[in-house]
Amino acid sequence: MRKVTVVSGLVLFAMSACGASPGLLNVRSPDGTIAVTFENGKDGLFWSMERKGARLVLPSRLGLDFAGEKWGAMKISAHRLRRADSTWENRFARRLAVRDRYCELEIALEETAAPNRRLGIEFRVFDEGAAFRYKVPEQPAVDAFQIREDLAEWRFAGNPECWAVSHKTHVNSQEGVYRKMTVGGLLPKDALFGMPLVVHPAGQAVAVCEANLTNWAGMFFRYCPPRGDGTQGVRAELSPLPTLSGEPRGIAVIRKTPAESPWRVVMCADGDLELQNCREMLLNLNPPPEGDFSWVRPGACSWDWWVSEKYCQTTESEIRMVDFASEMGWPYHLIDAGWYGFSGLPCHGPEVEVESRRGFDLERVVSHAESRGVGVWVWVHWEALEGSGVDETVSRLSRMGVKGIKVDFMDRQDQWMVRWYEKVARVCARHRMMVNFHGAFKPTGTERTWPNVLTREGIYGNEGCKGGNMITPEHMATLPFTRFLLGPGDYTPGSFGNVRMKDFLCQYERGLVYGGGAEHPPVWAEEPGTRAHALALCVAFDSPLMTLCDWPERYRGAAGVEALRALPSVWKNTIPIDGAIGSHYAVARESFDGRFYFAAFTVEPRRVSLPLGFLPSGRWVATVYGDDATRSTSDAKALAVRVLDVCRDDRVEFDLASEGGAVAVFEPQTAKKAPRP
Repeated sequence: MRKVTVVSGLVLFAMSACGASPGLLNVRSPDGTIAVTFENGKDGLFWSMERKGARLVLPSRLGLDFAGEKWGAMKISAHRLRRADSTWENRFARRLAVRDRYCELEIALEETAAPNRRLGIEFRVFDEGAAFRYKVPEQPAVDAFQIREDLAEWRFAGNPECWAVSHKTHVNSQEGVYRKMTVGGLLPKDALFGMPLVVHPAGQAVAVCEANLTNWAGMFFRYCPPRGDGTQGVRAELSPLPTLSGEPRGIAVIRKTPAESPWRVVMCADGDLELQNCREMLLNLNPPPEGDFSWVRPGACSWDWWVSEKYCQTTESEIRMVDFASEMGWPYHLIDAGWYGFSGLPCHGPEVEVESRRGFDLERVVSHAESRGVGVWVWVHWEALEGSGVDETVSRLSRMGVKGIKVDFMDRQDQWMVRWYEKVARVCARHRMMVNFHGAFKPTGTERTWPNVLTREGIYGNEGCKGGNMITPEHMATLPFTRFLLGPGDYTPGSFGNVRMKDFLCQYERGLVYGGGAEHPPVWAEEPGTRAHALALCVAFDSPLMTLCDWPERYRGAAGVEALRALPSVWKNTIPIDGAIGSHYAVARESFDGRFYFAAFTVEPRRVSLPLGFLPSGRWVATVYGDDATRSTSDAKALAVRVLDVCRDDRVEFDLASEGGAVAVFEPQTAKKAPRP
């Protein structure tokens, strides 16, 4: 990631330049469409936000609840405005060129009475939204502090529609289904709500989340009841630090000064599809990487767990999957839970070391994979990694030739655990090891700082097809407009066990059988939607480590498998084409190898018309994998493949079946010849 252009400037203003009164300050986005106002009034600190003349966030409270002596009334002691405009390159995500353009208002506050403690609030306003964070500067009166609560609120007029995912406690894997409701219907009132919260105020779309979560407690939301002006919304809820007994102690953050909080972010656009173009905001709110990450290589990955079960791996079965990854041009294979520890027992605990279990030869698998041009990733429980020593274990695996670790079951976002994530990322970077966090909190753009953290869970993904019936076409059509707004998600798509939702049963309900001869054939997991729908998820969903769930026995020779050959996992450019939250999504993408891709998937039948103006000039061969109009209604695995000769002036029509999809791969005519239609 290198910065390629910089055209930024610093401008200082007197107090009267950006506020109507000493207690009222405002700042606008570079294009002037978004305005953020800060007010220091008699009732405390407040902020609000407008876009295109409409009030998106009404006056909402700001501040921190410090443990110990209560902080008193504050005054604005200074402020400054700054403009910045730069562009940097990101080869690990969905768009190579990232523009970082904003206007910034930094406010210095000071208590009006002794001990005159100081607090800062910084607003950064982009054309795509706005963010703020707190700063506690180094000062004689405060050398360290503890925080119980973040007092921030996001209040909306009326009772707008929203999409939210709820959690029962602070200890969770941040997996769930986003539900359509209203802000006033965020029930139960004591529930925690995850990120992003997508709201439709004043006919627009906003996504509320956080960025640059480092050395701080992660944030959920709680419902804010109406106040006198009728507004309601959500407030911040920090995850508390656990005590030695595991019970929360009422403290969420312990820091020395100087310190900065994560950014509290509101992305905004005309509608849900346009929110797709706001996603780089979170990256821009994180610092660039330090050091050399040129060794990081994204790519597609085979996987042994979705069809099989932990503790079932053998050295030979993993070698077989490595060979298939090599056949498909996938650079990686992931060995999941069960390769270390004790057969049939949990892979964590006081006596479990991260070393190959009896009968499993990891070194042999890694050596064979290297000979086939495939890198091996291994799963590890976070407690086992910590207990065996993060540096010692990562160093040993790296010397063996392992390329990455999938760390699982953290299920927390308190300050200690947030710091632990950074510890793992830092240690792995030192040993040139890549990371996939599972049982993880949501992304906050820190993958910019740590490009070796290729992906993470924090998403209700395809593994839910094994044990439940909540993975639906509606859920999949919700994710691009909700969870994927935050960053990469290890959804693990690519099932070739395709069935209609009406015929779907999770693997456990159908009988968990992994094969025992002709009398007991395997009962493998399935996924709702057509074959073309499953292929589309592999292109449309973002994960620089694209873990493909199914096994060689179902992939090899099957209709559509060619669409997954040498599948890109990062993109030079991404162009949202069409979509509506919970309904459908269509996107065009440019790969780094000169190919272009189109993917679309839907809940209800629809026709998608794709103008090809995104293609460079010349003739292109389009290989289209779509629903078979004659058989898709009865056979979800049915696929129609057609080859077209096209140019940028053409338009291609795609007819998507119910729970269907389509993928098109565009290659230059010089690379592949096709008959004219």
